Amino acid sequence: MSFLPILNIKQFEFKVNEGDFYANDFSSHLEKHHATITKPHRHDFYLIVLFTEGAGVHEVDFDSYPIKRGALFLMNPGQTHHWEFTEAAKGFIFFHSKEFYNLSFPNKNIDDYPFFYTLHNLPFLMLKVKELALFIGLFKSIFEEFTLNKFMWHQKLALIVDLLYIETTRLYIKNEQNDIHKIEKGIAWFRKLEQLIDQNFLTMKKASDYANELNVSTKHLNKIVVNTIGKTTTDLIHQRILLEAKRLLTHGELTVQEIAFELGYDDTSYFSRLFKNKCGVSPSVFSNKYINK
Repeated sequence: MSFLPILNIKQFEFKVNEGDFYANDFSSHLEKHHATITKPHRHDFYLIVLFTEGAGVHEVDFDSYPIKRGALFLMNPGQTHHWEFTEAAKGFIFFHSKEFYNLSFPNKNIDDYPFFYTLHNLPFLMLKVKELALFIGLFKSIFEEFTLNKFMWHQKLALIVDLLYIETTRLYIKNEQNDIHKIEKGIAWFRKLEQLIDQNFLTMKKASDYANELNVSTKHLNKIVVNTIGKTTTDLIHQRILLEAKRLLTHGELTVQEIAFELGYDDTSYFSRLFKNKCGVSPSVFSNKYINK
């Protein structure tokens, strides 16, 4: 249903390596793929970027974050994003498939890292000077292993990536703005709920629908969600619906009425009120912000 382009990792083959991993310095990456990555799009892979120079805005699922020295971004597959630069950017970028990580570490799962295990955690960290030096070293090592293609490069590359994720986790869990809400006990339920909503939000719009699917009471499910992300189950459902609405609105292929119908609303006025109440602007105003760029 979504008209946003979904980029595949194989579109970014670099030198001799291909398939499940890509790395580059950011300025070279931007020069080659500028037309693609500066417009709203999605990926089927995990994407990690560190900026060492530059200025601008990185919009992830329609929330804005600053591009500047020390900005670190970690994105899940399926998230919508694009870059807007006001000064030339430099840094490093790499991305990989889920299989690259999970096959390299069969006793671990990449989704267990706090910045990946739910889309409701921030995809952004601002590194301090000492932290930045460490991460620049790790990104340089990743880029070097990828480009030189030495013996057992794949194994070493996976180890450095894992080390970077471990160092990122240490910073992430102590950063006050990334309040993870101690969700370990509820994360299994929460993940099931996120998956159910993602699969059924077009037809199931009540908290009770999902409670029934999970064989728990609506009250208990709501408690889990509130304890996990500080929002209600209904908030979570609306958030997924409105994210899809925003994705459709950025392309301008459908009218607001058609989008409302695609999302399961026969009453366009109700959909428009919901959108404006939650997003602060009407669907048409939101769409014009992107279509007129």
